[in-house]
Amino acid sequence: MKETEKIEIMHFDQEGYLEDGKALYETGKKMTALADKVADEGYDAVFLMGVGGTWDELMQLEYLMNKFGDRDLEVYLIHAAEWNVMGHKRMTEKSVVLTASESGTTPEVLEAVKKMKDMGVRVYAMTKPEGPIGQAVGAENCVAMASDHGSGGCE
Repeated sequence: MKETEKIEIMHFDQEGYLEDGKALYETGKKMTALADKVADEGYDAVFLMGVGGTWDELMQLEYLMNKFGDRDLEVYLIHAAEWNVMGHKRMTEKSVVLTASESGTTPEVLEAVKKMKDMGVRVYAMTKPEGPIGQAVGAENCVAMASDHGSGGCE
């Protein structure tokens, strides 16, 4: 077949894109290990916590977990600012919280994480390990996020 036009993605970094894929694969391994640890330790409920875009993204995960998860899996989406004021009656020291912060400094999330840790709640975060939220949850409970959204993007 004769080529009639050439389509090119401007400013696409193919090598960077492939490196991002490798890094994502390794991150997936760490997330699987953390999930296995949580399953082995047991839990009474899973809380997905965020504000803004993170909260919005976690809404999809809450939907999928509630739709396809085991019947006894309890999953709740909570807004960090609201939780800081009201708490949640179902959260106990046996609960597990998953949160994320690209900046690693989201004030509402940081405040909630500190309170939850004081309650004995296990908190895991997708964020910068060296940031305040990463330090609050501990490096062993933190999955690093790429801050530049990867190399696959275009200008």
